Amino acid sequence: MDDLKNGALYIGTIPSSMDNNRCSVTLEDDGSVTFYIYAPNANKVEVAGMGGYFSSERIRLKPDMQGGGFSANIKDFHWAMHYYFWYVDDVCITNPHAAISYGCFAAINTFEVPKEGEDFYFVRDVPHGTVSLCKYTSQVNGHIKESYVYTPPGYESGDGRYPVLYLQHGVGENETGWVWQGKMNFIMDNLIADKKCVPMIIVASSGYSFKDNEYPVFFPGDFDSELVNSIIPYIEENFKVKKGRNNRAVAGLSLGSAQATDIAARHPELFSAVGVFSGVAIHLMKKIIDSPYRFEAVFMSAGDEEKEILLGINEMVKEFSRQGKRQYTKSI
Repeated sequence: MDDLKNGALYIGTIPSSMDNNRCSVTLEDDGSVTFYIYAPNANKVEVAGMGGYFSSERIRLKPDMQGGGFSANIKDFHWAMHYYFWYVDDVCITNPHAAISYGCFAAINTFEVPKEGEDFYFVRDVPHGTVSLCKYTSQVNGHIKESYVYTPPGYESGDGRYPVLYLQHGVGENETGWVWQGKMNFIMDNLIADKKCVPMIIVASSGYSFKDNEYPVFFPGDFDSELVNSIIPYIEENFKVKKGRNNRAVAGLSLGSAQATDIAARHPELFSAVGVFSGVAIHLMKKIIDSPYRFEAVFMSAGDEEKEILLGINEMVKEFSRQGKRQYTKSI
């Protein structure tokens, strides 16, 4: 595969002389994936996924007979971003020579198999925006927290103001996810360059807003209050934004989709659009359907294998239609 095609694909992979200059994960030209680790004192090395497109059943690597390395080649890997685990003598480790993201509430190894013909999230030779790491104080618990804020190309040099999308991660992930795993900044660069969307600011924040000694439930703390009373005021004070509900949207993946739907339903006066990706609480959409406020866009989506979620989306689409609001809804 042409390394220039997606410069983000191998982020975090560190070949070294100790590893015979071999990468821990290599996407081969035939679409297979080769795993490699240097572990000269190990008796057994295995890798496993989390289930789904990469089975949680362990795959044993074979000694490479070159002085301490173990490798395995796996064919017919489904395209996706994969979380996975290394096991050395039955001890689960995070491989420091492989790409690492934050998922499953921990540092975890990741790799990516791109879908043939899809490059909308690749690094391309187009103008690039900026991702800033910003700190704010949560009014929920007093903690100093961080948001990753994307500003589009030309933001620093121009006087224009921009609409804002507040974008939330899935369960077990955090504010880093939409940049490191989701390639949000590259997607936006490409969409803007192709004139497929208006330039905008995107804010990715941690959705965990616990008070001290609070017991975790499905909604982890009061992120609704944190977004409305801490994050939005911080962004509108420190960035060149267009204010008003017509210039704000909220969206999220999985847990983040439930938070986005709940927040949009609670505060229709603040948001005019909502995005639901793998919506695990799609029933909350009924509050948006019944809202007296008009939403300019309601986007609901799910993966092919998320059958139950797709059924829920289809029911909500029918309900939008019954209310005469189908024109504001899109389902994939």
